[in-house]
Amino acid sequence: MRAALVIVLAFLLAAPGYAAPQAFSPEVAADLSAEEQRLEAERHLALEPPDLVEARRWLESAAESGSVEAMAAAGWLYEQGLGVEPDATRALEYYTQAYEAGENEYGLRIGWLHIQGLGMEPDRAEGEAWFRRVIEERDDSAARLALGTMLIADAAASLRPDRAIEARDLLDRALQDGMTEAAQYLAQIHVEGIGNLPADPRRAAYYTRIGAEAGNPEMQGWLALLHARGDGVPMDLVEAHKWASLAASGGDTTGERLRRELASHLDRAELLESRRRALQWLNEQ
Repeated sequence: MRAALVIVLAFLLAAPGYAAPQAFSPEVAADLSAEEQRLEAERHLALEPPDLVEARRWLESAAESGSVEAMAAAGWLYEQGLGVEPDATRALEYYTQAYEAGENEYGLRIGWLHIQGLGMEPDRAEGEAWFRRVIEERDDSAARLALGTMLIADAAASLRPDRAIEARDLLDRALQDGMTEAAQYLAQIHVEGIGNLPADPRRAAYYTRIGAEAGNPEMQGWLALLHARGDGVPMDLVEAHKWASLAASGGDTTGERLRRELASHLDRAELLESRRRALQWLNEQ
């Protein structure tokens, strides 16, 4: 429960100072702004132990008065069953309010709730519809990334191989908008060949490099492997060792295994050059 409360508090802004929490009543709330009501909820959450029931009452009142942060936090309480019985319907109501108030991430949250069936029957079609809604209404590339990953999973499982092209296009646009996480999925498409898209080593290397340069340890391990094999990129064991070392430092087990293997094939001068390149890359970040 304490871990979940940290997430709830993340929805809430820091209070400008301490004040004793007030018990909720409609009469008291009527004299307070939405922000003041939200701060009352925060004060109840800051108690030891937290008073979740009073916090929820204040959050619901603040949400009704227009506080988007309160809408999101009230939705989380209902989703997780904190101070109240879990109620996916109420959670969705609050998340929908937050989305309609301009917070795109709650449209995505609604989509994932439907897809994962958290507290309700899974509804893949409704989840996908929410992702498409956020894309169409808000031109949101986080939604493109979410939908693209779903479609890739469908294509990879041979459920809907025809969806691979749409997935690629969604992920490409997300990447153009700065979502470097998309590079990993695009690399996967071109490494393996998914759905009706064939494998393409050069495109795989292109997207793998984007992910590696963005600091993704797994993608750095992939790029090391590509350089070790000369697959879509020039074979270069020094460059492979550089990327394997960076991947290993980020906790990637493939990178660590490859780093050790490559080290046995490099002489001292080559190992020093690999280290120089790795340090240069780190200094440029």
